[in-house]
Amino acid sequence: MSLVREAKKLQAKRQEVDKLKRKSAREFQIEQSLLRKSSSGLASVERKIESAKEQLSNVSDVLTQRLAQQESIQRLVIAAEEKLQREKDAKEQAEQEIEFAESGEEKDNAKTRLASIIDGIDEIYSEIKQRNKMAKKVNVAIKEFSKSKSKISTKIQKKAHEKPELQKLIKKTKKASVRLAKRIASKAKQEASTKEHFKKVKEKLQELKAKRRRAAAKRAAQKRKSKPKRKSAKKAKRKSKPKRKSAKKAKRR
Repeated sequence: MSLVREAKKLQAKRQEVDKLKRKSAREFQIEQSLLRKSSSGLASVERKIESAKEQLSNVSDVLTQRLAQQESIQRLVIAAEEKLQREKDAKEQAEQEIEFAESGEEKDNAKTRLASIIDGIDEIYSEIKQRNKMAKKVNVAIKEFSKSKSKISTKIQKKAHEKPELQKLIKKTKKASVRLAKRIASKAKQEASTKEHFKKVKEKLQELKAKRRRAAAKRAAQKRKSKPKRKSAKKAKRKSKPKRKSAKKAKRR
């Protein structure tokens, strides 16, 4: 193979290696961009999961409090209803005592006790009414917090499903980035080697051209030395011309 052909081949190889290196560099940038987005996405998902877990914990605490409150109200209502039943029994008894009182004093005492029982019954009714009203509000709050808890739990589950996919993508892009980085380094090394080889071939070509120029100059110099001197021949011709003129003049005379 001549040096010229070798130089052309090296130049083509160098261009091809540079093309592949630039292609790998573009792919590497794409993978790095995807890796950054995936890592950012994973961090965002983890933050959202942690935030949702905090919300879920707060909602669960409030829901627990509301359930305990509901249970307490139910106990109080049951106790009030039991007390109400006792007071009703006492009222019935007082009414019977009034009806069967043997003296005015007994009747008056029974009436006084009945009035007190009726006041107590009214208070118990009012208490039960307030407790039931509060129970309704607590029940509404429990439904809202239960709904919120379910919504947050669903959100956490969805985000938790996103996490493994992002982790897989990050792992994949990291492997691709390492592979491409090695390929870029290999192509850069190959490019440097080809460039160095091309440089040496180019130097040899320049040396060969210089030798050829020197050889051509030497041959040209030798040719000039071997040719007869044209100037001496011209001078001889010029000297012979005056003789012809003198001969013509003699004939005219």
